[in-house]
Amino acid sequence: MTPDRATRRKRRRIRLAIRRTSALAAAIAFFFAWGTIGAIETDAVSLVEGTVRTFGLLFIGTGFAFVCCGKCRTRKEGDITIGEKTLRVPHLCKCESEASRQREAEEKAAEFRKQCERLRKDGIADPSYLSQNFTQDDNRNARISDVCRRYVEHWPEMKADNIGILFYGGVGTGKSFLACCIANALIDKQVRASVTNFPRILNKLQGFGEDKQEFLDKLSRYDLLVIDDLGVERDTSYSVEQVFNVIDARSRTGKPLIVTTNLSLADLQNPSSLGYARIYDRILEMCPIRLKLAGDSRRTQNAQERRDKAKRLLGLERT
Repeated sequence: MTPDRATRRKRRRIRLAIRRTSALAAAIAFFFAWGTIGAIETDAVSLVEGTVRTFGLLFIGTGFAFVCCGKCRTRKEGDITIGEKTLRVPHLCKCESEASRQREAEEKAAEFRKQCERLRKDGIADPSYLSQNFTQDDNRNARISDVCRRYVEHWPEMKADNIGILFYGGVGTGKSFLACCIANALIDKQVRASVTNFPRILNKLQGFGEDKQEFLDKLSRYDLLVIDDLGVERDTSYSVEQVFNVIDARSRTGKPLIVTTNLSLADLQNPSSLGYARIYDRILEMCPIRLKLAGDSRRTQNAQERRDKAKRLLGLERT
């Protein structure tokens, strides 16, 4: 091939590059190719064989140019074929793809947290219950705390087999705390859980009038229902009947129930009336896991610790 013919072919390659690339790409392609015309007497194919990266451009093959990232040096565009036409389209380079995946993961995590908070506000009315979780556990009842963590871990099996928990024991021993820990941990997994008590339920039922069934249906829709402080409700025929309706409705859903109470297991197994017998019999059936918490009242211990600290700060311990 003569030098003139080779030069003409190279110029045709340059014109093709100009049509297919941006002005910057064309300029760089021109100077790269033109600067070699007088020195190299080979055809244009050998001129740009392989890959040359420079100034954010990726040169491939016979004059084609792809814009590439100046940071990660990977393509920011590519060719797609539709029928007989080949189109050049933009796409993300490696570092942009990684940044996009990270943003998407962060957005999903943020939306997941928002959904969990919506479930928490929907299911837990008492503000004191909202923040109780296993990170605050002092392990005074380490074995029982471990059982509660395992309950959360094996929630799918617990739900499938309708296995609930009965926490019973003295005042201030941590029954409500552990029940709330379970509920909050499950809400963090986007499980619909509710924590309430019978005084609150009875007040709701009295205020709903003819919409009582709607309220009971809402309680039934929660995957886990936690009823705190069974036995503190008023001992009236109306209260007993409404408590039975709630427990019976929950029993028919086949979904787990967690109950906390200051009553002893003997009190639950030997109720004082037929009305309570109907209630306690269903609770014991739905709560085959029965955990007794013993020890001194945490509230009393916490109050003593705060009192001792205040005395030290105020200089009262010397008086």
